[in-house]
Amino acid sequence: MKARKGIKEQSMAKGFAVLSVASVLVKILSLFFIPIIRSLMGGSAGYQVYYSAYQVFAFVYVLATAGLPVAISKVVTELMTGTDHRQSKRAFRIARMAMLILGSVLTLILLIFAKPIAAATGYEESWLGIAVIAPNILLCSVLSAYRGYLQGLKNMSPTAISQVVEQCVHLFVSIVAVLLLRDKGVVWMVAGASIGTLAGSIVALLVVYYYYRVQCNADQFRTVICSGENRKEEHKQYVRLLIAYSVPITLSAAIQYGGNLIDVFIVKGRLLAAGVQEGIAETLHGDLSAARQLINVPSSLVTALCVSVLPIIAGLYVQNKKKAAASRAEYAFKLCFIVSVPCTVAMCVFAKPIYQLLGFGGHYQMLMYMSFSVLLMGIVHLQSSIMQSVNLLYASAPFMGVSVVVKAILNYVFIGIPGLNIYGAVLSTYISYFVPILLNHQMLIRKRGLKVRILSTAAPSILGSAVMLVPSVPCYILLSKLLGASYAANLFTFVLSAGIAIVTYFAIMVKIGGICKEDVDSISPKISKILRLKDEN
Repeated sequence: MKARKGIKEQSMAKGFAVLSVASVLVKILSLFFIPIIRSLMGGSAGYQVYYSAYQVFAFVYVLATAGLPVAISKVVTELMTGTDHRQSKRAFRIARMAMLILGSVLTLILLIFAKPIAAATGYEESWLGIAVIAPNILLCSVLSAYRGYLQGLKNMSPTAISQVVEQCVHLFVSIVAVLLLRDKGVVWMVAGASIGTLAGSIVALLVVYYYYRVQCNADQFRTVICSGENRKEEHKQYVRLLIAYSVPITLSAAIQYGGNLIDVFIVKGRLLAAGVQEGIAETLHGDLSAARQLINVPSSLVTALCVSVLPIIAGLYVQNKKKAAASRAEYAFKLCFIVSVPCTVAMCVFAKPIYQLLGFGGHYQMLMYMSFSVLLMGIVHLQSSIMQSVNLLYASAPFMGVSVVVKAILNYVFIGIPGLNIYGAVLSTYISYFVPILLNHQMLIRKRGLKVRILSTAAPSILGSAVMLVPSVPCYILLSKLLGASYAANLFTFVLSAGIAIVTYFAIMVKIGGICKEDVDSISPKISKILRLKDEN
């Protein structure tokens, strides 16, 4: 299909690259935000109050935005493969109205029950933060509808740009608001941080709406006026299609994020049951939350891949190009491993300097033990996205449900063991991830014939990640002894060692064929010429 004027369709790799750059920038900004907020709120215990409020928001946010935006992207992609492109615009408008209604209802619920929800989490001080952040559900609902529509056109740039702008505004307003409200106590500081989240969403909505209007002005097709009866029937068809796609996707995401929310309710109580004093329990819970925030940095790259892969594979599948869809699925896993494997290894090996540079304290072992969840989480998310692309919409939700139940039970048991306490949550996380990975893999083979060779696809990335440690780790150890332990010395040592690791990794990957000319050409052929890459075959 020839792209229309005003639409810049992007390949999977290019869409992934665009969203990855944005995700990295967003997460780097958030890494600066976390230690500042932790410091302003008095350390891990105060930060956990804010994190609890944010986890409640995140769960409701998923209920509002996980399903319909993905459904919009999928429906738009499928309708764009036909001849009447106007249908995609009409389907989007219906979905946007649904998002507006859903967002309004969930915002009201969160506002009304802010205090009881905060009390149930064990962090009553978070109630005002929950109330302040509640209107963000409505804003994000509409925002995600526009992003879903533009992603369905295989244009990831508006989403990427709006994410970066949103994060910049969020950080600036949050820090200023917390500073202004600091004297009023932790309740108001949490509310101040929530104000920043709200401000970021407002600006991001304005950005994506601008891109949407540009797209509308560039659209070559005019909407044909249908008879009232035909339009009514057409609307019913789109509503049925959007519901059929969005309900299972929302259910799957809600179950997954519900597991994180369950942790908020379980962890502190089980630590107390293990004999940990309340202040220490809150600090340990805050340390676990901080480690998970760091894990989300590389995980966001896989999320970007999932966003870019869905319209590509969905478009191939609706055209009955099953072999091409299977090929793209395996290629998506290749990109996933290129990113997630070295990040997993690096976060495990360099956990201590990462914690030192970010001012997270001395509990860097938490990040070491949690680091392998980057890889497992990436596999699960990508499997779910591929299953959504090939209409296995109702398959992944029960698998994820079993995973959450297993995690909740194991958390209850393991965290309550004095010798494990907070590290029991790490162990239960790993065990729970293997459930959906195995079940999703079998379902893709049995129902769609999509057999992805996970181990062989990951092998080059594993080898490259192992080799990158050979020069980088000795470099870090040597420079640490020579330059001392000052912040500037640690920063220089870490940046140089990380740079050596990155260069070594990509050099080895090119050498062994883990990264080939096709991969780079999908992003920009100019890079291939600069690097003098050759075709894979």
